[in-house]
Amino acid sequence: MQSYSVSCRDSGSDCPGSFTTESKEELIEHVQLHASKAHGEPNLPAEEIEKMVKVAAPA
Repeated sequence: MQSYSVSCRDSGSDCPGSFTTESKEELIEHVQLHASKAHGEPNLPAEEIEKMVKVAAPA
């Protein structure tokens, strides 16, 4: 199964936040919640997150 990941450092932020999930939708939800709580960005668009997503093929 593929996995999807993103880290705050991918956006240039000096934050250790990093997320990996099995679905892109779940990843976006986690990142949006983190952006709201940790960075004060309550309306981070899914399109912005998708630009930073890395997809890993199954091992």
